[in-house]
Amino acid sequence: MDKTSVKLPIHEHPLFSSARSITGECDGCHVNEIMYSGYFCNEPYCYVWFHKECAEAPGEINHSFHPHPLLLTHDSGDGPCVLCGQKLLSPCYRCPTCELFKVDLACGMKPSPPAIEHPPCHDHPLVFLKIREEKVPCELCKESIDGPSYSCLECHDVYFHVYCVQLSKEVHHPCHSIHPLKLIATESLTDDDAETKCRLCQEMPENVLYHCSVCNFTSCFGCTKTPPPLMIEHIRTHKHPLTLFLRRTTCLCDVCGDESDFGFYTCLQCDFITERVCIDIPRVININRHDHRIHFKHHLGVGYSKCGVCHKNISQYKCSD
Repeated sequence: MDKTSVKLPIHEHPLFSSARSITGECDGCHVNEIMYSGYFCNEPYCYVWFHKECAEAPGEINHSFHPHPLLLTHDSGDGPCVLCGQKLLSPCYRCPTCELFKVDLACGMKPSPPAIEHPPCHDHPLVFLKIREEKVPCELCKESIDGPSYSCLECHDVYFHVYCVQLSKEVHHPCHSIHPLKLIATESLTDDDAETKCRLCQEMPENVLYHCSVCNFTSCFGCTKTPPPLMIEHIRTHKHPLTLFLRRTTCLCDVCGDESDFGFYTCLQCDFITERVCIDIPRVININRHDHRIHFKHHLGVGYSKCGVCHKNISQYKCSD
């Protein structure tokens, strides 16, 4: 086993920790979103990713909704999660004593409380609901709710996504600490220069977004709920700490040589800049178009050889043989 890999209960193969930012589905909680760091499997035909907290899920937990310990299992069986009512996917937690009690990974590690007295998103207490027969819009993000939700008993037809209930109409974002961000409708940004794309992931929210009108700074729901780290220390990418740089400007990534206009990490000591997707890229890889393993080389500037596959003037990997 490679010394940089770890064996965790969540997966059958050793996993590697990574500081890379990717957009995809976590193989633990099955949420499809941008992941700013996590673990991945490097086995052939098993290239899966996990959120950091999902990958580090313990093999056994004590749950507040059940008297017996629950074990992490990859056999989800039939039926829904007993807490949220959603279809149970692998991996999940199951009671070996009461075999009918089984919950998905999210409800096992972070169970939704049955009621919230003082939610930040609403003025009244909210109660947890498993499943509704008809879809309803979330009061906060305006998107349809398909699954568990929170409901207000004092207001008529007011519902919230489970992941929206801890957000409020005004937030203090770590990536924009100078001013609070306010929740507004996307269509209300009528100024031609108004920033409708998220400054952190470049997604364009359809219904509502968090926005600072003073600085023209926008954050989507996902990057508000889970913001990127302000600083990354990753010696395989660079010897000094890397700081998140969010100014709108076009820069050349010192790792891959591509131009990009958002999402940089920079070294304040030596003028090093890298895109988020280039942090922690593999040092050595195998490709089916070549007989030898090829090794990663930093971008060397104008005049180096073209890629042997796509023929672009960007060369990251080189065969020493």
